[in-house]
Amino acid sequence: MKVERIDHIHIYVRDLDKAVKFFSEILGTKFSQPIIVENQKLRSMLDPLGLELIESTSPEGPVAKAVELRGEGLAAISFKVPDIEEAAAELQSKGLRPVSRVEIGKVKEVQFHPKDAHGVMIELCEYEEEHSIVEPTRKV
Repeated sequence: MKVERIDHIHIYVRDLDKAVKFFSEILGTKFSQPIIVENQKLRSMLDPLGLELIESTSPEGPVAKAVELRGEGLAAISFKVPDIEEAAAELQSKGLRPVSRVEIGKVKEVQFHPKDAHGVMIELCEYEEEHSIVEPTRKV
């Protein structure tokens, strides 16, 4: 499988605004406007360094359940790949189980179960390079 780079890191938080303030102050970075993914019941913000802070918008959402079980913190590492279907098939052939697929515009993502990767969700992402991780607020 060809991996181009680590694209971004997911950090699950209880309070997105508080986490954005904290990371902005300690790292001197700025975050995007919120990205709302309604079908995943989450709201996230990204910075140019590759941090994606994610909070649940519902107590029943998968992020809320993960935070309740494991607490806040590192949740996933996203790897940019040139061919997501090929890369996903290879990980599946090696025993990793996909748990979610997301398409946001031209961005495609596949997440794999953290139990198959030492407690860290592996995410693959594919997009054209003109994609910017810092975008205006959008709902998907």
